Amino acid sequence: MRGYQNDFAKHAPASDIPKLSRVWGSIPSHLSRENKRFIFSAVRRGARGRDYESTLAWLKDAGLIHYCHRIAKAAMPLRSYEDPHIFKVYVLDIGLLGALADLPFDVLYRGSRVFHEFHGAFIENYVAQQLVFKGKALHYWESSGNAEIDFVIQSAGTILPLEAKAGINVKSKSLRSFRDRYPELTRACRVNLLNFQQAGEYENYPLYAVLHCTRDIAS
Repeated sequence: MRGYQNDFAKHAPASDIPKLSRVWGSIPSHLSRENKRFIFSAVRRGARGRDYESTLAWLKDAGLIHYCHRIAKAAMPLRSYEDPHIFKVYVLDIGLLGALADLPFDVLYRGSRVFHEFHGAFIENYVAQQLVFKGKALHYWESSGNAEIDFVIQSAGTILPLEAKAGINVKSKSLRSFRDRYPELTRACRVNLLNFQQAGEYENYPLYAVLHCTRDIAS
């Protein structure tokens, strides 16, 4: 991890290095919250977006982070409904996330415990990196209440809600709320630690097979 921070000094403007280190180091704490939205004031007290927007852009251009923008409406095209000021930030891969968070090595071989760290941050970050690999833009949806869908995918004229769950509990009030809001959408997927399963109108996929949920969506 120190190597990445050393690279900041090699490639970024000297004046931006302290900001880069703060933003980079804050990502695990953002993802550990129930609401994983990136908040600039959580990077440094009193910080404003304009103080750190260029820093985030540098990390994104360097390929180290991915934005996941909130959408106001699940309609085509999703990009036209995204809020540029409200987003989550995921790391390039979960190996980096673990290193950033100083995750103890023993967590990695103690079975499913790793999937419950950071309120499911590992699950969400893994799904995000797989979707980016598939060429999908990352978006999420939330209602004015407590409902939130981790990912909403668009491709080939189709919109697909996708929930990433840490564990085997497949109950989801948020997904039901989303389906009630958009009954015209014909598919809804969940990724968790269960095996393949068709549960009524919901499709369940094990974590390792997350990309199969996009099988009917052209790249």
